Amino acid sequence: MNDMKKHQNKIFIGLAIVIMAGVGVWFYFYWQGSTYYKTDNAKVSAELRTVASLSSGRIVKLNVSEGDIVKENQVIGRLNSGAYLRSPIDGEVVKLNVVLNQVISPSTVAAVIAQTSDIYVGANIEETGITKINEQQEVVVQLDAYPGKKFKGHIEEIDQVTQAALSGNATSFSTSGTYTKVTQLIPVKIVIDDDVELNGLIGTNSTVKIKIK
Repeated sequence: MNDMKKHQNKIFIGLAIVIMAGVGVWFYFYWQGSTYYKTDNAKVSAELRTVASLSSGRIVKLNVSEGDIVKENQVIGRLNSGAYLRSPIDGEVVKLNVVLNQVISPSTVAAVIAQTSDIYVGANIEETGITKINEQQEVVVQLDAYPGKKFKGHIEEIDQVTQAALSGNATSFSTSGTYTKVTQLIPVKIVIDDDVELNGLIGTNSTVKIKIK
């Protein structure tokens, strides 16, 4: 009889431990969800500006390669027509789309320059959570380029329109009668306060956890 009671007690203790563990896990995720807003829809970003010629011609001189640092108004190339290709900002050549002796027109994007003095994390917040987000809120940032590390940051800016509106894909209504509601995303700018090297990481993935309470 005593052995049976001991066996039952062990079962009850085991069930109690399982229940307590389940409650603990539930409370942890509830607390996280009510204290933080988390999303992995985020990337390291910077202002990107394109370089183009005002006239057509053949490239006879090309002074830069991808990864080069340039200054505003610096000549990065010259055409046989006498026109110059100049950088519109201080930054890094993140994309070079042309080669020497290539014939280009004013519509040709010769290069893309990233403003490396202002590299940040751009996150897209679902419309259902945007009312919880405010400028200067604390953010914990994880960068895929730095596995296992966390960086402190803050919300610097919140866009006033959705990502779809910025990209020109927003529609006000459907005329087909088969409108499918899609959750809209609002871009926010997150600045990392900790000292971390972000040059060369533009476009890489990130996860952000925003403290909302």
